[in-house]
This record gives sequence, C-alpha cells and structure tokens, in this order.
Amino acid sequence: MRFPRVHRAGSRLLVSLTAGFGLLLSAPGAARAETSYEIPAPAEGGVGMTATYYKAVVPQHYNPDPTAYFGPRKCLNTYHDYEPTPGCGGFKLKLDLHNVRNQPGFELPPWVSGAKAPRNLPDNRFRAWADISRTFGCLRPDGSFEPGTKFVVRQTQQLLEADYVYNDAGYILSMFRQGMEQYAGFYMPFQPVEVNCPAGTTPSQYGLKVSNLKVHVNASEVFGNTTWTHPGVFYA
Repeated sequence: MRFPRVHRAGSRLLVSLTAGFGLLLSAPGAARAETSYEIPAPAEGGVGMTATYYKAVVPQHYNPDPTAYFGPRKCLNTYHDYEPTPGCGGFKLKLDLHNVRNQPGFELPPWVSGAKAPRNLPDNRFRAWADISRTFGCLRPDGSFEPGTKFVVRQTQQLLEADYVYNDAGYILSMFRQGMEQYAGFYMPFQPVEVNCPAGTTPSQYGLKVSNLKVHVNASEVFGNTTWTHPGVFYA
C-alpha cells in the first residue's frame, strides 16, 4: 500500500525501520482497553484531574482507505464524528476535572450581569499533547510475523484533536455552574501508514503506546494559565 505522507503542525513523525525493533505489546496484561491516571493540581488547592485513555482502535488487519468516510476501512471523519476510525485507528482521552467549584472566580464574573467584559481574553481552550508509538509488521498465513518487517511509527508530543466543544473552558465551567460534571475531551484519529509486505503476507498494526501527556489551558476564569503533565503509559 502507498499513501501520501501527512504532517500535522506541531508534531514530528518518525519511522524506525530497524528489524525486530518494536513495542513489546504481546506480553500478557500489556494491552488495556482503558487506563486512568490521577494528575494532581500543579499548585496546592488548585484543579487536579483524572486522565483516562479509552476507545482505542488498533486495526490488526491493516488495509486503510485514506479517502473513505464510511465502512470498515474508513480513515476520514464526517461532520461531528469525533471517534477513532476503523481503518486507521486512534484513541480517545477524557480529563475529569476535580476541585473546580472551590476555585476563586467560580462564581459568575460581573460582566455576565451586564458589566463591560474585559478585552483581550485568553484562548480559553484546553489542549493536550502526547508521545505516540504504533507498531506495524507483516503477518504470515499462520498468524506469525515475517522476520525483519516490524517497524515503529513515532509521533513526539502530538497535539490531540478536540472532542466536539469539550475542550472549551467556558463550556466546561457553564456545565459545572449548572450542577453537572463535565470533562475536557480529546481524540486522536491517525493518518494512514505505508506498510509494504512480501508476497504471501498481509499488513498488520499490532501495538499502540501513548505516554508523556501534557495538558495546558489559558483561561479567563478559574483555570488561569496552567499546565499539567504525567508520564503514564497507555497500551492497546
């Protein structure tokens, strides 16, 4: 299969073709459907979070269609489709925020009741980055891997995509102020990867690793200019 390479701003995509160099994800207990980590507040009394990786899609029979919006080989998302694709794979991330209602400024700001709002408001959106590794190779008919075909695609501090409006600090605060809980949400839809296999073997993705999460927000209310980090690893 041959696909054009796609580069996203803010990311670095490296491909290692070293034979036998892969993620050891076949070990018992290595793969998880969902993994959570507690990330403390950067400052005492501030906002902490629980980061949960979930809904990982690892297409072990790797035959993506980079032009498809529908079907088992799709790699493109339709409008308001914020899910990993079955053809190219991906994962989701949610950040459950803690101690929000106890923060200074949680009460409605004065300009909501008619006062003049300040100018030059911050960006007001949560953003998340992570290191991502995907392992590929070529499967024989008996299910074993062809020696020398394993390689790893790495993305260093890849910016994750926003899940609908769930990264908007204003929306999140409005939900908390209405008495509900609201997480900050992200997803990662992957681009297709070229996997050239010898005759009689088929392309396969058999590993996904996500680590070194970084979250940042620059908000006009409550959250301020804050960064959270966690090295925890998610395997699928």
